[in-house]
Amino acid sequence: MKTGDLIRETLKGLLATAIEKVCVLGEGDAQDDLKQIRDMYVELVRFWDLDEDLIGEFDEKIGLMK
Repeated sequence: MKTGDLIRETLKGLLATAIEKVCVLGEGDAQDDLKQIRDMYVELVRFWDLDEDLIGEFDEKIGLMK
């Protein structure tokens, strides 16, 4: 697997984890975890010079705004 593909799969995994955290913990209790997951998501997008629109899509899907 190419590195770019691996990073995109990692981002999908982070998003799935964030969604599951909300389902299991509830939106309120998941906030600290969501912030940590989002921070890592943003770091990967920026480090690998990916389209920063991915960050906005992440925020929309988990309902967390910066």
